[in-house]
Amino acid sequence: MHMEIENLKRFSIELAQVMDDIGVTEEMVSLRRHVSLLIDRYISICVNMMKLPLKHFTLGSQSEGSTTIGMMSDTDKFGYPETDVAHLHLSDCQVSKTNYCVITEPTSLPQCCSLQTVKRFANNIFFPMNRDFLSDTQRIAKHIICDEQGRVLYNSMYTLNMFLRETGYGLFQGQQHGPAVRKLKFDFVFAIRCPTLPDTCRVLFTRPRPGHWPTQGLLSKAEQCEVYMVNPGCQGHTFGYDNECKFSFIKLQFQTKYVDSQFRMSTNMTERLLMFDLNNVQMKAYVITKMIRKEFLQPLLDERLSTFHMKTALLFTIEQFPNEIWRDENLVQCVIYCLNTLKRFLKRGYCPHYFISSVNLFTGKLTKNELKNVKENITKMIKSNLRCLRKLCMDDVGLRLSAKSVGLRNDSKLSGKGNRFQIITQMIHKMRLYYLHTQPILLNLNDLKMAALAIKSAIATDQEYMYELEFIFQSMCSSIASQAASDCIANCREVTFDIICMYESSLRSKDISNHLRYASMLVCTRQFERACTLLDTIESMIISGLIQIKELSQQSNDAKPKSDTKSNKCTSTEVLMEYVGNIVCPLVFIKSEINCVPDHLIYEKCIAITTDEIKYADEQIRSGYIYHVFESEVIAFFYYLQYLASNNIDKKRFTLAKLLYYCEGKLHSKSPDHFSTALNMLGHVFELENNFGDAWTAYRRSFVIQPHNNPANSHLFRLFGHVANSKVC
Repeated sequence: MHMEIENLKRFSIELAQVMDDIGVTEEMVSLRRHVSLLIDRYISICVNMMKLPLKHFTLGSQSEGSTTIGMMSDTDKFGYPETDVAHLHLSDCQVSKTNYCVITEPTSLPQCCSLQTVKRFANNIFFPMNRDFLSDTQRIAKHIICDEQGRVLYNSMYTLNMFLRETGYGLFQGQQHGPAVRKLKFDFVFAIRCPTLPDTCRVLFTRPRPGHWPTQGLLSKAEQCEVYMVNPGCQGHTFGYDNECKFSFIKLQFQTKYVDSQFRMSTNMTERLLMFDLNNVQMKAYVITKMIRKEFLQPLLDERLSTFHMKTALLFTIEQFPNEIWRDENLVQCVIYCLNTLKRFLKRGYCPHYFISSVNLFTGKLTKNELKNVKENITKMIKSNLRCLRKLCMDDVGLRLSAKSVGLRNDSKLSGKGNRFQIITQMIHKMRLYYLHTQPILLNLNDLKMAALAIKSAIATDQEYMYELEFIFQSMCSSIASQAASDCIANCREVTFDIICMYESSLRSKDISNHLRYASMLVCTRQFERACTLLDTIESMIISGLIQIKELSQQSNDAKPKSDTKSNKCTSTEVLMEYVGNIVCPLVFIKSEINCVPDHLIYEKCIAITTDEIKYADEQIRSGYIYHVFESEVIAFFYYLQYLASNNIDKKRFTLAKLLYYCEGKLHSKSPDHFSTALNMLGHVFELENNFGDAWTAYRRSFVIQPHNNPANSHLFRLFGHVANSKVC
């Protein structure tokens, strides 16, 4: 017995170390939360600037930090219109809002209610809407439903359908997934907020608990949280096929009209409040149960046993067991406690909602046989003291545990520091994805200028994100300057002094992309001397330790900024700002910057000449990527600009050699991203050297790698014509 306890303790310590290695540490969990909240802050500033009455949040595992690189978790986006409010009592209705009254009845679907529209009369008297108040035209409006009692209810499918319809083409192009619209790895949920918790959402405060957690202070905060009314998801008919009897069947659950009158009550903010209060061992236990679900249980049940089931089991376990047990040396036992809680739910066929009364989270999810099957699988895991984790493939947990147990190094897997570095770069990439790539697409130049002013204003008041917002502001200045300069060039005007000042302002950032944008404009306007001076500055930045975000897998784990030595002593802001200037994404120019990129590289100025190319261009328009007219790794683009700007023959030849060496390295790379673009630049340099044979080879390779939207196609035709004409002459 003593030996078994010691083995379990040793296994727990090994497992805890593995979880540290893959990034489930206080520092990395805090960083994930920090970036998620930063993104919400940025979007909030832009939405307010555009005077849109929308509120936006990031929820789920990305905002909680309860994920790993190997999990590849989706991002859950949540929003509601500030103009619409649901109330429990008519006396709470607001004059300036569109008001709804929450109706909960015995016939309501589990966790659901209806929202009755409210009419405001003279003297600010509010009254629930009835069919008698409606005109004939209003009665057929798609956003309302009149029930059998004549009440005018808001249609929960209206906003969802409107969004699906209006974004069928373009950036989002999603489909319904439960209450959300799913696009790629993003889930967008739309809601109507209710500032007061309904009685059914107050079970957390009324049911008996041991008392140590949630603490009284945490409960007081939870009582102030809002509840959100969202689409109930798929609650209609169920289709299936009986293999034994060989026939299809349809199970009629609810009428469509009834389902569309229902809203699911969502307690996301209360849930996030509690998740943010977990200690690191509790977070590790939760992540492990999520891994067990995804790798061992999901193949049996698809998504019908969800992450939320595991989270519910965790929360009930934490409130039942004292704080003292949640230690690294007891981690395996803590996970077993969580699985025992889930096993108890499965045995009863009843999984209670942690925040809402009278809800069985298994309803409509698992059949009786499936409940039994999952319970048996979990029982085996518990009896084996989680031996299954030694076979866990996700994040190489099983291999890492094997290496720990025999005290070996596993050089094929990233170390704890290596994983930490990858998580940081992942977070910086996420920052840039929102701020530097999507915002120029979604906003015109005037809106972008207003957004930059809004960011600048926020910097003065927002102490928590001041440095991050300053970095974003400087990047926005670079984008604004590039778009404005492109407009000047298109209209044959000199780039104005205020645009130059904007470029210069952007150089205060350590972001090399800002410097390259400026240098590209200088080359396009033939200001070669100024371009060379700036390119010399850029070269010193590259030499000092630039890390390309697309080449991270090939970076030495030793080549890290100094904050790696400080580790847990760094705040999230310090970690981000230490790395953000050294780690760069590919440089992207959008359509409104087209004249600030050398003509030779722009597909937009070429013509799609084949049926396949025209079809591909149509697909790009639907996906939203047509806004990108040029994208390159910064190193290759730097060498190319350096060649074009220099008038020194020896320096040009030396730069050509570096660009050729770079392309040869890409040829043997495991991830040759943007290789076709680099080859096009190399091909042009060979042309300028009158080396048309090597230019042809470079363009040909580029075309083979990327046959669509590639200027190499036109360059090949042009070179063929040049050679043919030369022979004729």
